[in-house]
Amino acid sequence: MSTQPAEAELVAVCGLYCGACPVFRASGDRTLAERIAQARDIPVERVSCRGCRVEEGHIKLMGEPACPTYTCCVEQKGLQFCYECANFPCLKLAPCADKAQILPHNTKVYNLVLLQKLGLEKWLQMAPQLWSQYFRGKKEHGGDELKV
Repeated sequence: MSTQPAEAELVAVCGLYCGACPVFRASGDRTLAERIAQARDIPVERVSCRGCRVEEGHIKLMGEPACPTYTCCVEQKGLQFCYECANFPCLKLAPCADKAQILPHNTKVYNLVLLQKLGLEKWLQMAPQLWSQYFRGKKEHGGDELKV
């Protein structure tokens, strides 16, 4: 039986929080894994992930090759997060145009800027609120200053 990664390991190089990902959560929830597999018409065995860092960018659901953002950041540049790169932000962090309401990829640059500004520990404290707001559509554009 595999052990769960530390919470800090669940923050992907691109700023996504793997702990909020349904595929990560499905690793410990067979019913959720079966629902995802059925919705995507894939074998339930492919609905499994221990987090981008633990998997070293090789996410079964994404197929091969490894995530190009992970490869660029960690393997090619030796960085922990994309915001550490001189080319930040780059096109690898571009938002998803389709399925924007269900895919969290549109928050990557925002999360990376917050990680840079707040540090990992403080960002992790805010992560559940950030993801809850995103998935429930409660983000207001041009709203008040971020309270940290």
